[in-house]
Amino acid sequence: MKKLIAVVFCSLFTLPILAQHDPQFSLNQFNMPAISPAVVGLENGVSASALIREQWIGIEGRPSTRVFNVNSILPWDAQALGAGFTIMQDELGFSKNIGMELALAPHFEVAGGILSVGLGLGFNNQSFNNVEWSTAGGSLPSTDPLIPKDESVLVFDLSAGVHYKAQDFYLGVAARHLNGPTLEYNENSSSFLKQNFYINGGYHYTLPNPLFEITPSVFIKSDLTAHQIDFNAVLEYNKQFWGGVSYRMSDAYVAMFGVNLINGISVGMAWDFPANALGTYAAGSVEFFGRYVFDLGLESGPTRGTSILNRGR
Repeated sequence: MKKLIAVVFCSLFTLPILAQHDPQFSLNQFNMPAISPAVVGLENGVSASALIREQWIGIEGRPSTRVFNVNSILPWDAQALGAGFTIMQDELGFSKNIGMELALAPHFEVAGGILSVGLGLGFNNQSFNNVEWSTAGGSLPSTDPLIPKDESVLVFDLSAGVHYKAQDFYLGVAARHLNGPTLEYNENSSSFLKQNFYINGGYHYTLPNPLFEITPSVFIKSDLTAHQIDFNAVLEYNKQFWGGVSYRMSDAYVAMFGVNLINGISVGMAWDFPANALGTYAAGSVEFFGRYVFDLGLESGPTRGTSILNRGR
């Protein structure tokens, strides 16, 4: 299975230009500020979060992703305005991608909920280290013009989103890499960040026992050529403990759980069980999430939820 990673990298550069896509996540409902700039500022104060994902456990050179985000509502009386900053690092074999984004999103009261429109401006840096490039037949020729030689490319990146959050449901759309930035490694090889589009929505139900709340949701990701759909359901008890399941079509079954601790700290974990042939080679994928919310009394618009799911994510 180690050959799989080599095949992936070779395929990246056998054509002059090939698109690259966003990393995959399972705890999407907790990672939305890194996906849609429209959701920044929807927490009760300043929210600082981190997420770690190790994909395809057991495969050398597997994808490994780190995300850090901080966002808040700004104390501006003229207009409720959310702001956030995200750093994301994604590694796959000899490729390392680091993205940084500043997001701004004005909030408007609409029909008893919050409508936010966000814009994200940032940079994306991709680097390669081909010191150990090799195949089953031996090392790749160092003179091959299609293979980057310790390259590093920095490009401007643009994203946008719209999000509506009511008391019992939420719905959002987002688009990343709107400018389709081209990564020019050298005169013979290049790639580009293809536009990725997202739709997410969910409905919050309080069960007959009001201590229990369930939120079914759907998360759709598409580049207009390939599509990925996640169906999710999360059950929460007393706004403190939660557990859920997810099915990513033709890819994986996901089990997730977490807890809302004292003083605004919440943690969660997810494990992917492959639902395709990859399960023969990989034990699955694991994801860890942590968040700390500082209540600064800067809340704007309709009252926000206080549970770990925040009803609007």
